[in-house]
Order: sequence, then structure tokens, then C-alpha cells
Amino acid sequence: MTRDIAAFLADDFERLGAVAPALLLDGRRLMLSGATGFFGKNLLALLAWLHRRGQRFEVVGLSRDPARFLAAQPWAAALPWLHLLEADVRDPWPGHGRFDAVVHAATDTHASAHTDPQAVFDDGVAGTRQALAFAAAHGVQRLLLTGSGAQYGELPAGPVPETHAAACDPTQPGSAYGEAKRVGELLATLASARGGFEVVPTRCFAFVGPGLDLHGHFAIGNFIRDALAGGPLRLSSDGSAVRSYLYGADLAWWLLHLLFTSPPGQAINVGSDEGLSVAALASLTRDMLRPDAAVRLGPAQPATPRQHYLPSIHRAGDLGLAVWTPLPLAIRRTGAWHGWQHV
Repeated sequence: MTRDIAAFLADDFERLGAVAPALLLDGRRLMLSGATGFFGKNLLALLAWLHRRGQRFEVVGLSRDPARFLAAQPWAAALPWLHLLEADVRDPWPGHGRFDAVVHAATDTHASAHTDPQAVFDDGVAGTRQALAFAAAHGVQRLLLTGSGAQYGELPAGPVPETHAAACDPTQPGSAYGEAKRVGELLATLASARGGFEVVPTRCFAFVGPGLDLHGHFAIGNFIRDALAGGPLRLSSDGSAVRSYLYGADLAWWLLHLLFTSPPGQAINVGSDEGLSVAALASLTRDMLRPDAAVRLGPAQPATPRQHYLPSIHRAGDLGLAVWTPLPLAIRRTGAWHGWQHV
């Protein structure tokens, strides 16, 4: 499917522009890793919207396969402000001259990537090391890391604040992803102390929107896929786990705002604090996209460290950020991106 994600999300950004803090990128030069992943696509769409509204900036984006992205999103090939470079973020990053800021958003979240926990850890740490080396060598003033709520390990019921002291269990291979993010935060703190640039450590939770892989290991993506196929919506568990989801357009706005306004060195959660059970999520997705479809629950499963995965967003709120897109609308918009039509 070849669709213009920037044109599609323009309506969302117009809506957000009426309620969200202003984004001022005029004169900035940005480096964006993971430029063609889920985070990157939403960020590029927002940047395109800002450029059309008169802001002028330059963005260098790193991608493992920019040709594939440009084939699916040909609108991006003609952008005068965007330069996509093929790169493996584990290796030294390409790019010349000074940059004002870096957004390090390159993270492999596909389920297949997590079959080798050692590689997940090594690759995550290597990518962060290269981001920090690039920042030190190119005069970067601000660097935003896209960490993860997985850094907290087992979460309590209710929204978890950034001050929550728990961490991943290092005796479990499944902690590799969260531990790589934790190590990345420490490396960034050390590099900032000796390198002069400021670090914004974000801890990102769960998201939905155009660009999300419907065939991955994200429950909401699977439910949207099942609904668009006519159902049933299938759960592999009894659906008692609690989740929340921030829309991709909101996410992009949050990240660009935090990049330049968040207090340096202070971790900040990124996500929605409006939780619901996975079973309720399946029913909501069904109601939004295919009301006649069935929802089929699976058997109860043993409790997992992420039975609850819900952030407190008070710090983000203090900076003017909020969940601007209600989850029902986010589901409908994601369905529309994939061809769903309201009848």
C-alpha cells in the first residue's frame, strides 16, 4: 500500500495545533535515528506539516533501508529539508557539520528481534554509544533518548512515576531490552557530564497510529488487524493485563516539544495514563471498527512483570503535554489509514 502518511496525519496535526504547545524549530539542524520506523514516520510527518506552515530547518535521518521507505512514501523524496542516509546505528553515524539536536529513536521492537536477548542488549547499547559519540563530535546541544517503560521492570497497579525505584530483573533473559535502555540512560548521563550537551531521557510506553505493525507483538495492532479482516478478535490470554496507548501524532508532538523544553537529565514518561484491560481494549477496537465481530478470550496466564503497564504523566503535563487524541479516535484513525471506512 502506497499512501502519504504526512498528508494523512495533517488533519491530526491541525487538530493538535489548536490545543498543544507551539513547536519552534526555525533554524535548527536535527539528526534523527530510526527515521523510517514507527516513531520516525510520525516525526517526519509532523516536521513536514511544520515546514508547510513556514518553519525552516534541516533534518538528517538514518535508516537501514531508506529506499524501501521512499518507495512506500515517495512524497519524502522531494523534501528539500530532509536527507535520508543508509546506516546501521550500531556503527559510526554518517553526517557532516554541526547539529543542534539529536533524536535517537532507532529501536527494533519487532518480535523476531527479541528471539536473541544477547543481540537485543548488545545492539541497543551499541546504538546509544554511537548516538553519544555523534553528539560529542558534532556540537550537539540537546539529545533525546527514546527509552522504554520496560526499564521499570515489574510495575505496580496504577500509573508509575519516573521516581519509581524498581528495575528489570537481571537474572531473566527477557530483561535484555529494558536493561539496554537503562544502560543507555547511564551512558548518556556520563557522556553529558563530560561532553557539554544536554540529555533528555524519555521512557516510552505503548502507542497506536499509522506506521504501527499490525502483524507484530502489539495487542492493539493485532486487534485492528483482526477487526479489519472481519474478526474474530483473538486474545492469547484472559485479557486482564492493563495497558494504555498514546496516538502516534500526539507522540511526535510530545517528542519534539520535550527535545527543546524538558529539563535536562530528568527522566520523563511518554504515553497515556488512561488505562484499560486488554479484554476491554479488544472490545473497544471491535466497537470502533467492526461491531458485528466476535471477541474471543484465551485462557488465564501466569502474572507477568508487565501485568500493568501504565505511566504517570504528571511531569509531561507540567510541560503542557496531554493525551489529546482519545483512544476511540486513535483506533478509528489507525483503521482509516489501513483502509477502514466508516459506514
